[in-house]
Amino acid sequence: MIADVQQALKELVYTEAGLPRDALDIRFAAPTPSWVSGLTRPTLNFFLHDLRENAALRSMEFTHAHTGAGVSRTLAPRRMDLRFLVTVFFKAQLDELGRDEWQVLWRVLAALMRQDDWEDRYLPPAARDTGLGILGTVATGDTASVFSSLGQTVRPHLNYTVTVPLDLGVTTRSPMVLERDLSFHAQATPGGAAPVSQRRRSSWQLLDAQGQPLADALVRSDGGARAFSDPQGVVHLDTPREAVRHLSVLTLDGRALHLDANTPQAQPRLPEPV
Repeated sequence: MIADVQQALKELVYTEAGLPRDALDIRFAAPTPSWVSGLTRPTLNFFLHDLRENAALRSMEFTHAHTGAGVSRTLAPRRMDLRFLVTVFFKAQLDELGRDEWQVLWRVLAALMRQDDWEDRYLPPAARDTGLGILGTVATGDTASVFSSLGQTVRPHLNYTVTVPLDLGVTTRSPMVLERDLSFHAQATPGGAAPVSQRRRSSWQLLDAQGQPLADALVRSDGGARAFSDPQGVVHLDTPREAVRHLSVLTLDGRALHLDANTPQAQPRLPEPV
């Protein structure tokens, strides 16, 4: 992901700042004195010196998605801050003030500030898939220690933070409940007594040959359970799902249909809440 972000950042800067691709390189390296002395072309460098979670943007929410087998719950991605030290190096200056470097930094600064929320065309696919995008912030900070650790003296620079999503891949799956057990106990019965009555319900989605719901139809299972379907073609029967092999359906317009259970025309569904 970091490599993808760096490649996207390079494209963003070249495009938004209008920098000449054939005359200026954009690199991502530690700008040590030996590295700088080896440069042969003007170079804009983004040095990634810090990586940490953005706790202010942390979300512990789960997104829910219905699947054929139940419901999956996925934890929202974390947000990570990639902190870059942005510097420009020219082998030869027009004068001792380094005005070429300052001019490049100025154009890069304007480009990065325009893209505080990266446009979709610059997003790596992995970031786009999360639906969160990438944020960019030009900030102030104490970078003297960074220059010192590199063996460099402080020079004109930018502090740029890229906030990217990190999908932790935390997903739980709950199986679909296709039937419900109901038990009824007498209030005066001592503890541990058997229930007065008990029943199990199953629910079914009924469709005709054209895939339209069979609404307000009288439905009977092969075990004798009867009920009417609702406007969406869902019927709730007082019988376990595994006991249903066939369903006889009498529609409002007088059609008599015989449907096999667990087929496209008779699919088990979540039971009606009690």
